[in-house]
Amino acid sequence: MNNTDSMSISLTAALSAVGVPAANHDFIRQFTTAVGIADYHYVDQTGKPYVVATRVDGGLPLHIYYGATNGFHSEEEVIRMAGSAVDRRKSGSRKGTWCVEHPVNQSRPPGPRSKDVRREGAFCACGMQRSVTGECPSCD
Repeated sequence: MNNTDSMSISLTAALSAVGVPAANHDFIRQFTTAVGIADYHYVDQTGKPYVVATRVDGGLPLHIYYGATNGFHSEEEVIRMAGSAVDRRKSGSRKGTWCVEHPVNQSRPPGPRSKDVRREGAFCACGMQRSVTGECPSCD
């Protein structure tokens, strides 16, 4: 296949093609039915394939990934389509949209990324600091 499948396929086929866990299929089917989807295509993007769900009303399509879906217009739309109990946040990849996390996901929690942590070696009995491999520049 090329980067984008040119035919419209079923939701189950599209989700399976991009590796979305079967445990998420019913959850996704519920909100895509509520949104109203005309067709599904998958994008075989290296490292992060996804399904494009084209809305019946012509609005912004949903992008369905392994652990989350983005493309909702607002938090209110997420609640209306997927319920108030779902984990939701502003999308980090599609500015101006909202996303919902799937029950089974590998999403990074929202917030700042962890800082670069430098490793340092312990101190040798001679008082010199060892390298991170454990060698003392004075004794070894």
